[in-house]
Amino acid sequence: MARPRPTRTLAHLSDLHITGDGSLVGGVVDTRARVTAALDVLTSWNVACDAWVFSGDLSDDGTPASYAWLREAVGAASARAGVPVIWANGNHDERDAFRRDLLGEPGGDEPYLAEHALGGLRVLVVDSTVPGLPYGRIEPGTLDWLRERLAEPAAEGTIVVLHHAPLPPAQDGAWGWVLAHPEELAAVLRGSDARAVLAGHFHHAAFGVFAGVGTSVAPALVYTQDLTVGRDLRGQDANPGFSLVECYPDVVTHTVVPLTTGRSVVPTIPAAPLPG
Repeated sequence: MARPRPTRTLAHLSDLHITGDGSLVGGVVDTRARVTAALDVLTSWNVACDAWVFSGDLSDDGTPASYAWLREAVGAASARAGVPVIWANGNHDERDAFRRDLLGEPGGDEPYLAEHALGGLRVLVVDSTVPGLPYGRIEPGTLDWLRERLAEPAAEGTIVVLHHAPLPPAQDGAWGWVLAHPEELAAVLRGSDARAVLAGHFHHAAFGVFAGVGTSVAPALVYTQDLTVGRDLRGQDANPGFSLVECYPDVVTHTVVPLTTGRSVVPTIPAAPLPG
């Protein structure tokens, strides 16, 4: 059976935690090298993306230098690949510096909202951050904005991007970081043309259905949670990666792409040409 061609393909990256001075996060992780490794994959593999989506905690310290580095590194890779970039902010990000030094826009401390069109697919970026705090909450004005956009369906549906995942976390220690009052977002999404919700924040991959919409949390690039310790929290320098989101006419798939690779077990099977 021939493999069908997805109508849209996105790379979903989250929780980069770039430091302004290039220092190691936790004294362990070189986040600039980690992001560079992810960009090397994105610019060399044989998966054509319609956009790269970054769902927050782009900076670790909110400094202008961290955003300047990210703007240059991702911008150069995006230009080489010919792929647009969609940005969302997280709880470690500073709204004003995020706007000025990453996006090159006028500064401001109001919630960051954005709308992007990828052909007939609409991507809506929603700010879920509460400045200075780790948990999330979507402000009433932001919910109104989202409701207004979703009132008219897009030709290929809508993907909503935010930092704080509206899913229950697996670990007890993460309950202090969750999206407060997720029912407010659910009331806006339910019955709309939303096909997927993309988020980050948990530092491990997770999947669920929220308000009838498939929801995925990308694995972090900086470090991940060690889930073998159960309900406890232990950040580890292991299993970094991102997600591949593929939209088909009747389904959206979310696939984790680890950055670490292992020894070959069976010979590589070359990809067959896609139909059409």
